[in-house]
Amino acid sequence: MPYCSSAERCHFCRARYAAPPLIRRAVSTFLLSFAAATPAAGAADPIMPLGEVRAGMHCTGLSVVRGTQITAFDVEVIDVIADDPAFGGARLLVRVSGPAVDATGVGPGFSGSPVLCGGRNAGAISEGIGEYGNKVVLATPIEAILSARPQPAPARARRAPGLLRAARPLAEPITASGLSPGARRLLSRAARRIGRSVLAAPPGPQGGYPPQDLQPGSTVAASISDGDISIGAVGTVAYRDGDSIYAFGHSLEGLGRRSLFLQDAYVFSVIGNPLGINDLGATTYKLTSSGGHDLGAITNDTFSAISGTLGPAPASIPLRVSARRRSGGAAVTLNSRLADERPLGLGSGLGFVAPLATQTALDRLLGDFAPVTVRLCARYRVNQLRRPMGFCNTYFDPVDALSAVAEAGSLVDSFDLAPLTIRGAAVSVAAEPGVIDEVIVGADGPARVRRGEALPVRVALRRRGGRPRTAGVRVPVPRDLSPGRHSLVIEGNGFSSGGGEIVLDVVEELSRGWSKATTDRPARTAQSEPGSVRELARELAALATPQGITAHFRGRPPRLVLRSDEVRFDGRAKFRVRVLKPKRRARR
Repeated sequence: MPYCSSAERCHFCRARYAAPPLIRRAVSTFLLSFAAATPAAGAADPIMPLGEVRAGMHCTGLSVVRGTQITAFDVEVIDVIADDPAFGGARLLVRVSGPAVDATGVGPGFSGSPVLCGGRNAGAISEGIGEYGNKVVLATPIEAILSARPQPAPARARRAPGLLRAARPLAEPITASGLSPGARRLLSRAARRIGRSVLAAPPGPQGGYPPQDLQPGSTVAASISDGDISIGAVGTVAYRDGDSIYAFGHSLEGLGRRSLFLQDAYVFSVIGNPLGINDLGATTYKLTSSGGHDLGAITNDTFSAISGTLGPAPASIPLRVSARRRSGGAAVTLNSRLADERPLGLGSGLGFVAPLATQTALDRLLGDFAPVTVRLCARYRVNQLRRPMGFCNTYFDPVDALSAVAEAGSLVDSFDLAPLTIRGAAVSVAAEPGVIDEVIVGADGPARVRRGEALPVRVALRRRGGRPRTAGVRVPVPRDLSPGRHSLVIEGNGFSSGGGEIVLDVVEELSRGWSKATTDRPARTAQSEPGSVRELARELAALATPQGITAHFRGRPPRLVLRSDEVRFDGRAKFRVRVLKPKRRARR
């Protein structure tokens, strides 16, 4: 009913209740029939086919610019861009205006904002064109969003291949909350390798907010993890049909079937940047929470939209990461859930969420990047084995520990040659600030040794800032080593040799669910993959690499001869030894 002044409303009331009974019954009958004709809550809005859209139309856009309240703004249809399969179909070229967007324009987070023309949904904002001020953008027709076959663009539609080439989806950045600065930098480095950006998001307002009834214009998140570590992408609901939700107006990654958390989200503010260069991150965007309340599941990711259903959440894997000081005291525990997309060949995020959560727990526990010795255990509880599978190992560099967690997660996520039901994953870390370093400065032993015997070796060590000392080790001599002079190499294995491998680990796993990008790593072949759950458990256990002093003859693999979980050994020494044939056994 149109707005009336107080006097008008009072006059209406006096007239209505002063009316004769017959008129009152007629009015009541009209109101009841009107109510019966009103669509039920959640019913689909009428749509405007592409063929009816005209240049010059004045329409309304809907989106959230603060909190959870949907706000309207003006949308003018500048033109209709003809269908061009090379660029994803027809588009509406529109200009936005009004108090909600005048100061900032639109950018990531606005994608999916519905455009209503004459009360009908004509499409949703989806792409920027690099226009200064972010006011002129493209919208995806509603038929494409609903996965219906779009009608051919009308003959008056203009062909504009140059404009379409310049268009860039208002791609939602990877929005993450709960990560420490170190973990966020790691995620950002990995995301850049696959062409994505990362936005650090607060978990939500201090007082919280109630679960939202998602409607066209509401803020919506597609999340791969939630809880203490929440990672997802946030956009806008373009259309609702009963319990079916359509959002974004463009793909998340265009990977088809998905199984992600469908959540609401809270908008803190719209951050304006007039340049509109999305590829450089110089554009307007919504600062939002990374997600919020679980409302259902995202089940499809097409080129024109993502869609999902309100109701039960998708299958997920609980992840618990804990860190404590070995000497007692403070402890940190993080609990998250990972959307389990393994049946779709997209993993569960164990390979990149688990190392990020581990880095975060360590950073919160220690409060700095000073050297630290850690004892890490990764365990996976599965229905197919009575005991958890996994590994435990000591590391003198957290980077090596994170790489091991990422590699273990990758092994579990990629295993598909037998049923694997994961009940939960856990990473526990016992940390002690500081590292005790000793350097190998020399080694010596007998000049001769027989094959098959153990060679006693004296290893000269010098502790950094301390006195020299000697450690004795025994080196087995291979029985098949040829007689003659050989070089024996003694070295410490406490220092990382992988460098930035953790970034590649995270990239590899991040690309499973967020991009089709690949890394430089060789693909695993069927022959190298574990063929059963027990073989997988053995591969996970083999990730434990004991630290200490190793020894090897030239051309032979190194063998650990002194293990230490307290001291990091560095340095290298070698000496020559003559290998003799074994003694002949005396005849009886």
